[in-house]
Amino acid sequence: MTQVINSLQQRSNFSSLESIWWRRTQLLNCAGSESVLDSEVDRAIFDLLGVSQHQGITAVFEHASSFDGFLNHVEQLSGISGQGLARANAYLNDLAQPTWVQQKFDEIAAMPNVLTDEDIQQWHEDGYVILRQALDLELCSKVIKAIADFLDIDINDPSQWYGLKMRNGIMVDLIQHPALTQARNVKRIHKAYSQLWETEDLVVSVDRCGFNPPHTQEHPFSGPDLHWDLNFAKPLKFGTQGIVYLTDTAPEQGALTVVPGFHLKSPDLIGQYANNQHQTDFHQFGSRAIGANAGDMVIWHHFLPHGSRANLTEQPRIVQYINMYPFPQIS
Repeated sequence: MTQVINSLQQRSNFSSLESIWWRRTQLLNCAGSESVLDSEVDRAIFDLLGVSQHQGITAVFEHASSFDGFLNHVEQLSGISGQGLARANAYLNDLAQPTWVQQKFDEIAAMPNVLTDEDIQQWHEDGYVILRQALDLELCSKVIKAIADFLDIDINDPSQWYGLKMRNGIMVDLIQHPALTQARNVKRIHKAYSQLWETEDLVVSVDRCGFNPPHTQEHPFSGPDLHWDLNFAKPLKFGTQGIVYLTDTAPEQGALTVVPGFHLKSPDLIGQYANNQHQTDFHQFGSRAIGANAGDMVIWHHFLPHGSRANLTEQPRIVQYINMYPFPQIS
């Protein structure tokens, strides 16, 4: 019996998570259908438990022969508490969220809007918006230090920026850290997403960080170029993505690049690119690199082709990815 289970007053706090969701994962496991465990509900449950999708799938299919074993593995990664379990269980039962969660939603609802009317207009026209001062500079510094410690580098020493074993292209697989968790729970960010989704009842993503050093001949930009993170096998619908710049980031500094207005195209037209998106030059449609200051956050409609670009400055681009979304409907 895990520590987290012992810490809960009643096992019924997560009975549906075990009886409904876990039972389904085991059916997939028996069928060898690891790739199927990527539904919106699966991702939301992993986020509520404090693990990334990759970590959650690994826990299900490689490290757990029982629900208790799954929780043990997740607890080692994320320090899972009964709160995430209780939230997941409430969603699966179509019940109201726990009182402490609803109180937070009420606080977010009572906050003044953080996106102005002009911001919302840009969102509708271009499909992206910049939330200024999403994180304060002190928290940015904490996240940068966490990334540097994870990469085991002196972030001020350019000679240490390349050939990093803990970096996957420009992505840094740092998922769990108190500074990252603190950033994910900033109410200003929650308020911005609540304005775009028109609800405060949101789940925060548990995602990676990014480190894009200057492009050199010896270490050229590794991508990705413009692309989508969409599941074209399912009907396309509204969704968001977000990136926080942890340092001042000029457009030519490997900044997030999007094709403004592409979200206004029909899902059917976007779906036509499903099989050749990596062969299509989306820059021809008018790509834009979005520069912003340290602590600013860019939120974009996930219909926009997006990506990074070669960093042509002398400083790395350092970021954290944060998204929020409503818990998906259970089919």
